[in-house]
This record gives sequence, structure tokens and C-alpha cells, in this order.
Amino acid sequence: MAYRWVILIFGLLAYTTSYFARTNYTGIAKFVSADFHLDKGALGLMGSVFLYSYALAQLPWGIASDRWGSRKAVGVCVFLTAATLFGFATSVTYNQLLFWRIANGAAAAGVYVVMAGALSRWFSPKERGFAQGIFAAGGATVGEGTANLIVPYLAVYVASGWRPSTEILAAIIAVIGVLCFAFLRSAPPGQEATRRKPLDGATVKDLQLWSFILVYSGSIIAIRILPPWLPIYAADIYISRGIPVNQAVVAAGVLTTVYLAGRLVGVPVCSFVSDRLSARGVSRNFLAIGFLLMTAVLFELMPLGINSTPALSVIAFLMGMSINMYPLVTTAVSETFGAEKTSSVMGFLNTFAQLSGATALLISGYLGIALNSAPGNTLEEYRGIWLVGIAGCVLTGITGALVPFLFSVPSRKFHP
Repeated sequence: MAYRWVILIFGLLAYTTSYFARTNYTGIAKFVSADFHLDKGALGLMGSVFLYSYALAQLPWGIASDRWGSRKAVGVCVFLTAATLFGFATSVTYNQLLFWRIANGAAAAGVYVVMAGALSRWFSPKERGFAQGIFAAGGATVGEGTANLIVPYLAVYVASGWRPSTEILAAIIAVIGVLCFAFLRSAPPGQEATRRKPLDGATVKDLQLWSFILVYSGSIIAIRILPPWLPIYAADIYISRGIPVNQAVVAAGVLTTVYLAGRLVGVPVCSFVSDRLSARGVSRNFLAIGFLLMTAVLFELMPLGINSTPALSVIAFLMGMSINMYPLVTTAVSETFGAEKTSSVMGFLNTFAQLSGATALLISGYLGIALNSAPGNTLEEYRGIWLVGIAGCVLTGITGALVPFLFSVPSRKFHP
């Protein structure tokens, strides 16, 4: 079973490519918007079409993984992600940007749900939460950090533009796809790697699943609001202080690394603690709800960053931990429904969560414009954006907590 760490490493690399795909335009948004004359509504649409496509492809990839194995599914996902990024980099119209974002979303959709099932097979319950936390936090941090820091740096100082810098990363991702196909294994020797009917009606009707869906959706809504807008928000703060656009974009990328540090450090630590608390009967879902409510408070504090960059850094660091605790729900799913159904159940769950997140992102840009009480003040537009995050976290967290009590859902745990 020592090979489980190889599975974790290559799963983390695969998730890095998926997370880079969804955030690849955020760090270079100022350059893309300048080339195509885009406002915040258009940028929000470009993010949300990816996420709608990503959401609708969740269940097919999850079922495909449980039926045919995670190794093939991940390899195909990553390689297609590289191909669609090349397409995005060669776009000459806004409609082409949207098309390639849609294709990119469908390609990148399978990695998380596929690897969630693979890790559930390879890791025992006593370390499953920690493994899921390392996988999610590590892959997401490297992927998003690459999008928000490395790609802008390449675009400004190395590759002379956002297009060639994106093409460089696409080539690297293609190589990762080949490596994943070579080294990943769907299940340990002697353990079932596939299931003929991984998702049935009884599972879909289980109210505990719907509690998981609500809580997971709250995390995804927060993730869809903060990371895409944070580097743009930070850049606008620097620009408002008279810093040139190029320098502001790079400085914003540096500032957002504190958010990534919060995720990279906080999520594995909290997931490790959840393994210990779970053994003592503390619900992982309960912990996830607590982090959602913490996130709502932090969204309320975001405007403090306009006058204080250090305050924004502290908020971003805490946000990096609180909004990325969705591995708690993933682990709870595997413990409730079994490792052999985790990918397909997560595909079903994640479809709703990603649709919620995509809708929140789409609304956020337009609501930011609509609630701007000071036309011409770019920073005032973020008030409506953060409001979407607050509402999403509070509503899903409270409703998810109430479902088991309102409908008297019995406590249930899968036993192999």
C-alpha cells in the first residue's frame, strides 16, 4: 500500500491542471479585458460558462470513472485540458474565448470526482481526510498560484503576452497527462476498481446526500466568488493608488499568494484534525458548516482591504483555509456511501454545487455593477460581489445543518 503516496502525488498534479484551467484567465484578466474591451460582467460570464460546462460534465466523468477506472479517466481529462487551453490562447474574438472556456470546463471536470474515488480506495479511513485535504489543497494552490502569479509574470517579463504564456502552460499540462496515464492505478491489488451500477435511486433519494450537497455548494459558491475576483480586486486597489497597470497586476498576484498559503497550510491541518475528531464521533459535515459561517464573516470584512493592504492579507489568508474545507464533505461521502461509489456520488453532488457556484459568479459581476452607489468608483463595485458570497455561505450552511433534523435523517455510515 506504499504506492498510495504515488497515487496522491499524481492525483495532486492532475488536480493542479484542473484548477489552473478554471482560473487561468484571472491573473491575466487585465490583459485579456484590454485586448477584447471587456467589463466585469463579461469577465464574470467568461468564468461562469466554464463552470456551467464543468458542472454538467461532473456526473458523466464520475460514472465513467467508477465503471471503467480512474486511471483512464484522469489521463484523458488532463490531456484534453491541455488541448483546450491551446484553443483559448489562439482566440481572436470574445465568442471564441467563450467557446474554449466551455470546452475547457468539460475537459477539466473529471479530475476531482475521479480522484476522490481513487483516494477513497487507496487510503484507509484513519488517514482519508488528511489525504483528501492534501490532494485538494495542494493541487488547488499550485494550480491557482500558477494562474495568478506565474502566468502574469511570464506574460510581462518572459513570453511577451498572455497568449504565449498560456501556451507554455498548456504544453506542460499535456506532459502531466501522459505521466498520469503511466503512473496512476484505479485501485490497490485485489480491491474492486469498477462497479457496474455505481449510482442508484436509493442513493439519490437519501436525504443525508442532500445535506452534503447543500454544505458542499456553500464552499463552492465561496470559491467561485473570492479567487476569481481577489486578484482583480487587489489590482484595482493598487491602481487606485497610482501604480501602473503592469506593476499592479504582478503585485496583486503576489498579494493573493497569502490566500494560497492559507489554503496550503490550513486545509491539510484541519483535515488531519478532522480524522481524529471523526474517530471520536464529531461529524465532518458539522465542521464544514462551521467553516462556511466563518467564511461569511470574512466576506463581510473584505472592504477593509481598500484602506489597508495588511488587513486584506490577513483576511485572504483566513479565507484560504475556510472556503476550501470541502474535502471534509468528500470524505464524509466516501464514509457514508462507500469508496466504490464515491466518484459517481461526488459527480452527482458536484453537479449541483458547481451549478450553484457558476450562477453565483455570473450574478456577482452584474450585481456589483448594479449596487455601485458611486458610478466611476471601481472599488465600490465589489460591495455587491462580496454580498453574493455572504448570502451563499449563510443560506447553504444553515439549510444543510437543518435538513437532518427537519427530516429525521438517521445517522448512517458505510462499513466495508
